[in-house]
Amino acid sequence: MYRILFILFVLFSCTSCAIWPLSWEFNNEQRFLGPLISYQSENDTDHLTFRPLLATYDSNDGGVYNYLYPLGHARKDHSYFIPLYRSKQFGDDSDTSLTLFFWGKSKKQGSYGGIFPFYGKLYDRFAKDEMGFVLWPLYSFTKSDDTTKTNIVWPIFSLYSGAESGFKAFPLYGERKLPGVRESRFYLWPIFFSEQKNLDTDEPTDSFYAFPFYLRTKSKSTASYNIMWPFFSYVEGKDTNGWGFFANLISVTKGEQKEGYSFFPFYSYERKERDTRFNILGPLYHESEWYVRDERFFHRRVAVVNRYFEEKDKSFLNIWPFFEYSSEKEDYSFLFPSFLPFRIENFDRIIKPLYTLYEKRKEGGKNMVSLLYGLYTREEVGENWKTRFAFLFEMKKNKGKIGFEILSGLFGVDNEKVKLFFIPIKRGSTKFEPSS
Repeated sequence: MYRILFILFVLFSCTSCAIWPLSWEFNNEQRFLGPLISYQSENDTDHLTFRPLLATYDSNDGGVYNYLYPLGHARKDHSYFIPLYRSKQFGDDSDTSLTLFFWGKSKKQGSYGGIFPFYGKLYDRFAKDEMGFVLWPLYSFTKSDDTTKTNIVWPIFSLYSGAESGFKAFPLYGERKLPGVRESRFYLWPIFFSEQKNLDTDEPTDSFYAFPFYLRTKSKSTASYNIMWPFFSYVEGKDTNGWGFFANLISVTKGEQKEGYSFFPFYSYERKERDTRFNILGPLYHESEWYVRDERFFHRRVAVVNRYFEEKDKSFLNIWPFFEYSSEKEDYSFLFPSFLPFRIENFDRIIKPLYTLYEKRKEGGKNMVSLLYGLYTREEVGENWKTRFAFLFEMKKNKGKIGFEILSGLFGVDNEKVKLFFIPIKRGSTKFEPSS
């Protein structure tokens, strides 16, 4: 990365002699080779984007890298290259995998490692206290919450011991029990299944399935039934009841806190407390509104790829494949065209500039326009402005005075100096000024 920065410095260290499209500036960002490379320094942080390798570098947090985006990423506590490598450190714990090899350290239980599928052991991973295997799937085990599950020829045979008891001979029969909390069993999975859970609460739940003929789940406050799933379903609760056909493609729900109806693919509507959602003609039109505490969010989608969002002080509109518009408070951006309507920070930074032909932005009171990768640019701040056409001509107004440059500074005049063959000469003086 430092070699890249050095090359850019040597080639384009004199911004006053920058020649489009080799080097040009827009929105306080140096851009090189059209849209391929960009560099910006702000708030003591350097940002470099090298789009031929789909790569970025940011100097904050000890250095953050992306390469061959979205496959590769690296920072001091987390790095990966999908699907070959991954390393993560969280506090005193660490975990690393390289192809079939893995190793790590748990603060509570010590070091671990292995090579899949021959032998391995892990601590505090995948929501388990301990995991291990030998010639997987022939033998493996997991430990969690004082329960040990031993697997022989996974997923055929399993044995539970410790806090829970039970066994499984899949798919013929299996049972599992945690006294006073839950118990379940199955016969000829997935046909017959029964379960009792939450037995240590005021709302125990009992379920019985004879799939697909009859499915029932009951508690003190709710009950649901399915007959010949997915043909018919029925749900009832303290203040809600509803029925549906064909996996609820046709359904009606009524209640104080929740209501809705669906007649797929023509129309569907659902309300749950303040949140609402409805669709017209399946995926062709979708609209949803939801709240997080008192903050309102709104989303509208047309024909899947045309989208509109509203969030607190923010909005986003995409009309595929023509344009996208986003705003935050008083700032906004308009981009043309809009082939890929994603809202992902690194995607916006790496991919979108490659196909954006026209962009208009307002940031912090500064208005900016760029056409055809900087062939034409204009920037305005109050009454001051600067307009440039390729490397041929640049005109600007600063402090009420007009100035211009021809051929990227081969000749130029402003209120302070004259340029001859890229060399600035202070007006009213015969002395040359070094280029800045």
